Amino acid sequence: MIGPTASLSHLHRADGSASYKCPATGYNILGAVNAPVELPGRRDALKPEEATVEVFVKPGTTTAGVGERYVEGLLRSVLGKVVLGREKGFPRRGVVLTLAIVGGENIERGDSYLTVFPALLHAGLLSMISASVPLSMTFSATLLGVTKSGDIVRDPSPAAAKAAVSLHVFAISSKNHLLLNESEGRFDFDTWELARQNAVTICQGSSKGSDGDVNMEEEKNASGNGFIRETVEDQIYSDYVYKLDSI
Repeated sequence: MIGPTASLSHLHRADGSASYKCPATGYNILGAVNAPVELPGRRDALKPEEATVEVFVKPGTTTAGVGERYVEGLLRSVLGKVVLGREKGFPRRGVVLTLAIVGGENIERGDSYLTVFPALLHAGLLSMISASVPLSMTFSATLLGVTKSGDIVRDPSPAAAKAAVSLHVFAISSKNHLLLNESEGRFDFDTWELARQNAVTICQGSSKGSDGDVNMEEEKNASGNGFIRETVEDQIYSDYVYKLDSI
């Protein structure tokens, strides 16, 4: 299966930006972050001792509606858990993230937003890294669909997702914390637990050494958190390659 692609820092008028494309689901997300910034007219929403995270989701060809507002709340919850909002310069300021769905199947009113949710999470995280927003950890997310025969499918296409009995999105942190669990459809606990175990394997990788630590090289190539790490490393290399050439 063709893996996702991502790039950082290609928008010049934002403090940080990133694009993320998942070939399996077909969604392409463009994210931009401005931080720390003032939030005019939102004094009631400001937190006195830490940053306030604001998230806006822009659908490709339609106006934002209830579905976008719902997923914005989920994104705000996940990202708020990893942003170190009490760092110098961030209290009483805002971290504003805008995510635009620039490619993929249109999400009609009433359709599930879970199919695009992992791509939104990855684009948001990479945009914040690009903007140098202080984070306590990184994470990766995956979408799993359960078919009528009980098979678990990773990153089902929009058509396959509509035919699935249940859909599950998990976000697993680099410290192996379960940051998000969103499910819909008909399923029992055993099905959910099997999906969760698959999600941990996808996000963290399963290769461990004799001391119990994850093999970093295999984790980089085979897991979601490894993909995030590799994307950031590639950007750092690109930014500082001129210094390496001068050595």
